[in-house]
Amino acid sequence: MLALVLHLLTAPAAYPPELRSVPTTKKVVSIAVNVVWGTEYVPPIVQALKAQGDKATFFLGGTWAEHNPEVARQIRDAGMEIGSHGDKHRHVGSLGIAANEEEISKAAERIKAATGVTPTLYGPAYGELSPAVHLAAQKQGVRVVMWSIDTIDWRKSHTPAIIQQRVLARLQPGAIILMHPTDRTAAALPGLLKELHNRGYRVIGVQELLQQAGRTAPPGEQGGMREQRVG
Repeated sequence: MLALVLHLLTAPAAYPPELRSVPTTKKVVSIAVNVVWGTEYVPPIVQALKAQGDKATFFLGGTWAEHNPEVARQIRDAGMEIGSHGDKHRHVGSLGIAANEEEISKAAERIKAATGVTPTLYGPAYGELSPAVHLAAQKQGVRVVMWSIDTIDWRKSHTPAIIQQRVLARLQPGAIILMHPTDRTAAALPGLLKELHNRGYRVIGVQELLQQAGRTAPPGEQGGMREQRVG
């Protein structure tokens, strides 16, 4: 903690703010899927995306990737983007810089071992943020990614219809839609993707979203809202 205080007192906050959405007029959105549980629902979610010609960014837990390398490779082989959700799904907001760095670096090692991909995007566990999280991400060379639309699909009362309604009610170009591998998400996704297409939207990975927008979302231009979640 002392090291963090000294750093904040002696150094400017050079790290970029977390990415919640990308400013663009193009009808493109991203789906961010955090994966540390619900393994059985990952393949149908991947298949639903692939069937529609869509892509998403799957933020994998490092320990999860190590325990489920075949599923992790299925995600990669389907052409999906792969990000990091940290190593052990700890409450990173209460950790110091060194512990946050370890969460990121260990996850990167395990994800690369499972998939051959070194993640450059990082979705902190529980959506927790702090100066230590940002500084650790900066030191590890990863971009912190949050969301502008939370489906809250981990809540069992949220049916496929509710999940779809939450997305469509908040839909705007450049949005990042947060999802998890649940049975309701797997059921909601095919219809949701079709409706997004009907409205003229393309669904792409977060990295591609940044490229499509033709910019790197500078400070102060990340809009959106944040809601408490479990993963």
